[in-house]
Amino acid sequence: MSQASVDLRATASHQPRPFPARGVLVALLAVAALAGGNAFAFEVIPGQVTALWGPYGLAGAGWLLAAMIALVAARLVPPLELGQQADRTQVLQLAAIVGVYLVVVQLLVGAFAGFGRSPFDHSPEWLAINSFFGFAPLLAGEAARLALLRSLGSASLTLALLVASVLVVIARLPLESFGVNGFPAQAEFWGGTFIPLTAVGLVAGIYALYGGLRASLLVTAPLVAFHYLSPALPGGDWPLLALAGVAGPATALWMSESVFTADEASAVTATRGGPFARLGAPSVGWTVTAVIALAIFWFTFGFYGFQPAFIPSSSMSPLLNRGDVVLVGPVSADNVEVGDIVLYELGPHVKILHRVIEIRQTPSGSRQFITKGDANNTDDLLPVEEQQLRGELLGSVPKVGWLPLKLSEWLRAHR
Repeated sequence: MSQASVDLRATASHQPRPFPARGVLVALLAVAALAGGNAFAFEVIPGQVTALWGPYGLAGAGWLLAAMIALVAARLVPPLELGQQADRTQVLQLAAIVGVYLVVVQLLVGAFAGFGRSPFDHSPEWLAINSFFGFAPLLAGEAARLALLRSLGSASLTLALLVASVLVVIARLPLESFGVNGFPAQAEFWGGTFIPLTAVGLVAGIYALYGGLRASLLVTAPLVAFHYLSPALPGGDWPLLALAGVAGPATALWMSESVFTADEASAVTATRGGPFARLGAPSVGWTVTAVIALAIFWFTFGFYGFQPAFIPSSSMSPLLNRGDVVLVGPVSADNVEVGDIVLYELGPHVKILHRVIEIRQTPSGSRQFITKGDANNTDDLLPVEEQQLRGELLGSVPKVGWLPLKLSEWLRAHR
């Protein structure tokens, strides 16, 4: 192997150790910095300051302060010992290539699905304002990511990558984003925003391990610049954007591993890999996992005709209780019989799962369904029309949805 080459297989020698006390302190400090930046930008500033530089300048300044705190925290613990270190210049060069590649993926999506006009003003003044507003939280997030990786990675590198990726994404989004109502809105948020950002964070985290803060910024900054500075952004439905948002980072990992291990014998790389093998998930496997995860996610929100749903009340007890999760499958109105439990849409973002107790024929030849909750004393107020049907009950799992239900209620109460 040449001198400039990288032996990332040495990361396999990294042995997990218990969390040191300083590591716990650093992790808490990084989380506090993220939480403070989020609260200041999304809770304190909006509605309190109306001047042009108020919501943007002050919020950006708050994020810069959070970045400084996170950087101080990161310097309180040494970099992780991952075996033979990668060549820093090569890591930074590859990080820059990955960052550009993620933008190219977005451009390819736009070429396929079309572009739409950016919602941001592109006058010189607003370009400067949006740049500051976009890059300040990015810097805070990447600094906190580095601190979390260094503080938590000594015990579990995989856990540190996942925790850092999730926390950084949560910190950069308004809290109210997590409390949106209805399956369509939830699907678009988690699939179109949260999961893609987390996937990019995993890539940035791996580069942060080997190249520090500059490497992770080189991975993430091009996408932020494209989002805020490009006059046109990819259009199309959000599932397509979600697929690109996950597939881009996954293939970037594959590309990175291929370059890093290019000098190795194929038999060695197949068994020992690079930093990805250290994580227990080769990049090709990560790609397959990401695609499967997205497919499962689409299934979860009903893209294949099947969907789970939380039971928010006790109207169907004792068969179904509050907090249970049910699986609902597609149904034809012609096949519905008395005694079936069906899901129907009462109004926008309002769905009800009740039992059919009577079927009526209308003068026009269509069917109406009279429904009632097993625990209710009266029938549902209005008959259910054929076009309101969304599925029938296939099965249930008790209490699985209790925690998400409580979390959703808490978020709505604190909006």
